[in-house]
Amino acid sequence: MSKVTDPNAKGGNGFIWGVGVLLVIIAVVIGYIVWNGKQSSTDSVDALEAKDVNMSMEYNDGAITLKSESAKKGTPEVDLYEDFACPHCAELAEATDGDMQKAIEDGKLIVHVRTLNFLDGKDIENQEGYSTKAAAAMSELAKSGDIKTYWNLRDYMLQNQQKVATSWDIKDIADAAKEFGADDDVVDSIKDVDIKQGNKVAKTNYDKLDKETGSVSSPRIVKDGKDVPSEADQKAGKNLGDWVEIVTK
Repeated sequence: MSKVTDPNAKGGNGFIWGVGVLLVIIAVVIGYIVWNGKQSSTDSVDALEAKDVNMSMEYNDGAITLKSESAKKGTPEVDLYEDFACPHCAELAEATDGDMQKAIEDGKLIVHVRTLNFLDGKDIENQEGYSTKAAAAMSELAKSGDIKTYWNLRDYMLQNQQKVATSWDIKDIADAAKEFGADDDVVDSIKDVDIKQGNKVAKTNYDKLDKETGSVSSPRIVKDGKDVPSEADQKAGKNLGDWVEIVTK
């Protein structure tokens, strides 16, 4: 005759103890994976060498203005709207940042980079996602005027978007800034930045874009309140990837 064992009886303690050990092992493994991910989140930045940049940077009212001493009165100016979580923004940066840098350094172009966070959600004033964190951290970095770190870090964050957008926090952005050469006081100011600064920056830029064009999306290039390329440019076969050529021709 078979006998059903009472799990609460003394003989069941071994089973309970075994389950407990298994749960502890699982917790340790998960903890190690999370810790190891954090430890290596900026390792790839450490292996990179920051590229020299021959331009200046100023931060004002949500805009990060990039220009060179060669710029003159009448030099074309554009607003570049981007969201650090936007795949198309990363694609545009990869396709046109080289041309943009050369045009700025040659004094042929002034760019006001305006960061958005609408990909975090509709309530852009109360977000805590990656786009908002990036807006807060990068605006704080921009206040320092350290253009070399800003340019190289922005490039890295966009080119490695799939990796950093899913794993980086403000502290990681600050650590990456340090790897690119930012001073310790700048790194500390990034780490201590209030995420609400990101919401404020994004809201300012969202409202400006919406007011001038009637819609919000990214990436966008806006000159004198109008999108580039224009309808006429598009009919001539131009697209967003040609924006530097269109603006500086």
